[in-house]
Amino acid sequence: MTEEKPQKRNKRKIIIFGALILLGLILFLAWFFIIRDTSPASVTSSEAIEARNETLSSCSAEGTEDVNGTWLVATDCGTFDESCLTEVCATSFAGFRIKEELVGVGGKTVVGRTPNVTGALVINEKLINSKSNQPLITVDMASLMTDNAARDNALRNQAIETALFPTATFEIKTPIDFSNETDLAAGFTRDVTGSLTIHGVSREETITISASFNGNTILIFGELGPIKLSDYDIEKPRSAVVLSVEDNASMEFQIFFKKTS
Repeated sequence: MTEEKPQKRNKRKIIIFGALILLGLILFLAWFFIIRDTSPASVTSSEAIEARNETLSSCSAEGTEDVNGTWLVATDCGTFDESCLTEVCATSFAGFRIKEELVGVGGKTVVGRTPNVTGALVINEKLINSKSNQPLITVDMASLMTDNAARDNALRNQAIETALFPTATFEIKTPIDFSNETDLAAGFTRDVTGSLTIHGVSREETITISASFNGNTILIFGELGPIKLSDYDIEKPRSAVVLSVEDNASMEFQIFFKKTS
């Protein structure tokens, strides 16, 4: 048997080494763009709290001694863009989280959000209530978006059927009492029971809501989960690339209100 020439051996090593580098690059790109979980931190995370507090401080005017009055959802506190779907978002939004499994990819947490939230609250003697029995929060479900346009279409047309059920609402049953709070800037947390309406179905739910005051601005945020899709007659979106979608989802929101009167 003839001995392989050193030059030929070196060439083979270079080819093998190059192939390994290429394979590693392909695996990294597959992880980064397909497998990696790009879902943003939840609204209760320390990162989200820090970002919101910066917005709350910059968005607020001089201190409001009298908190009694009407407060509306603010449209000038922070900016919502596509980064809010993968990073901490420091503006008003409502949305959901749900786990899905894709063909050839595996499990992923899907996050959908929209900045199109309206609402009003009335404060009287340290009691927070909805305005004139209106929902505390109304969400435009047709504007919900994820990081995938095809998924968004399936969500609107198959799951929540926004042509038939364009909004979701949360209406509190009893006023939120914060009469024992002395430091409103530090904030407080309450379990709030109300009527949650999604996909035309209304159910009584209890949401843990946190609130903090800064001048003429109130920040309210919270989350609820798990929520069973079947409880709200929501069918799981169907797609050739989707192996499965969990029946349990979670809802989250953070909203800035400003005093108007």
